[in-house]
Amino acid sequence: MAKRKEKTAKDLSPFQLTSLLIYRTRELMNGSPALVEADSSDPVQTAFEELTNGKLNITTEETVTKD
Repeated sequence: MAKRKEKTAKDLSPFQLTSLLIYRTRELMNGSPALVEADSSDPVQTAFEELTNGKLNITTEETVTKD
């Protein structure tokens, strides 16, 4: 059985943070609306601002086994 768990930026490894920012930057470049009022039109900067404002999380699935 899979259990969903949401991780915040504090819970992520450097690799996960990088992957999250790249993914979000690509979404912004493809026309997704920003989740915060950004001071810049640069999608990378906008993704960083979203992250620092707590708007980005990763949802993972954990396998739970019953003994």
